[in-house]
Amino acid sequence: MPLGDAVVSSGLATVIAIIAFSAPVAIWVLYSRRIASTGGLTAFVEAAAGTGVARVQAAIWAVSYALYLPFTVTDVVYDHLPVVFPGLTGWRTELELILPVAITVLVLLRVTVALVLLLISAVVQLGLLLALGVIELSNAAQPAHSLAPHVGASTLFDGGLGLSLLFVCASLPLFFGSEVRGGTRTIRVAIVAAFCLVSAYLLVVAIPFAQMPPELRSAAIPGMAIADAYSSHTLAVAIGLTTVISIVGIIVIEFLALGRLANYVLGVPIRTALAVIAVPFIAIDAISLINPEKIYEQLLRPSLIALFTAQAIVFLVYPLYRRRTDSQKWLVPTVVALLAAALMIYGLYHASFDPLAT
Repeated sequence: MPLGDAVVSSGLATVIAIIAFSAPVAIWVLYSRRIASTGGLTAFVEAAAGTGVARVQAAIWAVSYALYLPFTVTDVVYDHLPVVFPGLTGWRTELELILPVAITVLVLLRVTVALVLLLISAVVQLGLLLALGVIELSNAAQPAHSLAPHVGASTLFDGGLGLSLLFVCASLPLFFGSEVRGGTRTIRVAIVAAFCLVSAYLLVVAIPFAQMPPELRSAAIPGMAIADAYSSHTLAVAIGLTTVISIVGIIVIEFLALGRLANYVLGVPIRTALAVIAVPFIAIDAISLINPEKIYEQLLRPSLIALFTAQAIVFLVYPLYRRRTDSQKWLVPTVVALLAAALMIYGLYHASFDPLAT
C-alpha cells in the first residue's frame, strides 16, 4: 500500500498527495493551452525541446506501458479476480490467455465504443466509492482523527507522495487530444475536472480509512473487505468487481494511447499499430504462465523506472517551452514544473530501490 505507516494519518497523507500532484496537473494544463494531439506527452516535449528529445521520451514512455500491459493482466487474474470470485481460482490459466485477447478486440473496435464503456464504468465506480465512504464514516468513531499527524514528517510525506504517484496515469487522456470535440479547451477542462472530482471522492474514503481495523485496511481489496464487514456481501462483490474493471479500464486506455503515440511518431495507422502491439502483449501474457509471480516482479521495476523517467522529461523541458511561448511570465510556471519533475524523480528513486512501495 502506498500509504505505508502513514495510514494512521490517511486523511492528511491524502491531502498531501492531492497538493503534490496538483503540480503535474498544472503543467499538463499549461501545455494543453496550445497543444492537443495524438502525441500526448511526446507532443509537449517536441514543442519544448525538439524532435530528437521527443523521440527519446516517446521510446521510454512506450517501453513503460508495453511492459505495464501484460503484468497488469497477470495482477488482475492472480491477485484480484480470485478475491472477488474465489471460484475462478482454478481458471486462472484460461483467464490469463483470454483476457488480453478480449482487451485487444475491444481496442480494435471504434474508439467511441471503448470510451463510452469506460465512462459508464467510471460513473459506477464513483457511485460505489461514495457508498464506501459513507460506510466508513458511519463506522468510524473519530473520522477526522486521520487529518492530524500521528507519525513523523518523513513517514507522512513518504506516504502522501507515494499515494500521489497513483495519479500519474491521469495523463493518458492527453493522447486523445486531436479526437475530442473542442480540442485544447476540452482537454484542459477534462483533466482539471477529473482531478478535482477524483480527489474529492478519494478524501471521502481516505479520511475515515485510518479508523478501520488493520485486517480490513491490509486486505487484498480493502474497500471490498470493509463493505463485507460493515454492509453486505453483495455490495462488497460490487466494489471488488468495479475495482477489477477499473484496472482493466486502465489497461484499455493505455493500449489505445500506445497506438496513438505510434501513429504520431511513426505515422503508422492507429488500427495497424494496435494490432502490432497486441502481438507481444498476448505473447508475454502467455509466457508469464510459466511463473506469473516472477514475471510480475521482473516487469514492474523497469516499467515504473521508464514511466517516471518519461514523465520527468516532460516537466524538465517545460521551462524551454515557456520561454518560447511567454518569456515575460516564466518564473512561477518554471517553479511548478520543477516541483512536478521532483515528484517524478522521487518516484524514480523509489521504483529503482523498492518498486512495490509505489
